[in-house]
Amino acid sequence: MRQTRILAFAALAAFLPACGCSMGLPSKSPMQRHGVVIGIPAQSIPEYKRLHAETWPGVLKAVDRAHMDNYSIYLGEVAPGRNYLFGYYEYTGRNFDADMARMKKDKTMQDWWKLTDPLQEPLPTRQEGEWWSQWEEVFHYAGPAYDKSDVKLRYGSIVGVRQESLLAYTQLHAAVWPGVLSALGDVNIRNYSIYLGQVTPGEYVLFSYFEYIGGDFDADMKRMAADKVTQLWWTYTDPLQVRLPGAPQGAQWKAVEEVFHKN
Repeated sequence: MRQTRILAFAALAAFLPACGCSMGLPSKSPMQRHGVVIGIPAQSIPEYKRLHAETWPGVLKAVDRAHMDNYSIYLGEVAPGRNYLFGYYEYTGRNFDADMARMKKDKTMQDWWKLTDPLQEPLPTRQEGEWWSQWEEVFHYAGPAYDKSDVKLRYGSIVGVRQESLLAYTQLHAAVWPGVLSALGDVNIRNYSIYLGQVTPGEYVLFSYFEYIGGDFDADMKRMAADKVTQLWWTYTDPLQVRLPGAPQGAQWKAVEEVFHKN
């Protein structure tokens, strides 16, 4: 959960500017979505899960004071024996740098990081000053209005992307077809973001996060898979992606396990 050294990065069915700020919100406190990634050795996973299943109350309070909301951490294997933590959170404060600096000085957080830092492995591709690597948001779909209390599932997944396909992938997702967006809304997907980054030099991965508000996730996913516009969209996107080991038969994206969540 160490976020003090990362760099900062919804409008209905729209894509956000590079700042990641939500269009239509008051400028004094724009909501920012963050996707962050770090490595974790296999032998560290049990202890990391144990700690985050019993996160100290003082840590949760410090995260609240830093205005980090709707915070989830997922665990996923990109290649055999190579595990990573994928984090998503929403920053709702007014001064990200000041809030992160204040959290860095918090004694409880410092004690927490003494336990969690040795369990983690920063990416070799990280920027100077980063612990968790900040990845680029390349797609966002807010979806029709909903209440956070309606969320039944927070879903994280990963897939590889070919280096030579990066431009094609980002261009497609800068102008997703209206029919595809409509299908996402129809199957009860909301607050859907995709983040792009490198886990090792030249090895690109996409991490996605969305919220599901329906009553039957499997049935809704089958309905989306049967949608003709979505099927056509996938004929363009699937060849750009690289299925990761462990992805279900016939699927592109692989689900990752949520190991921490704070509203």
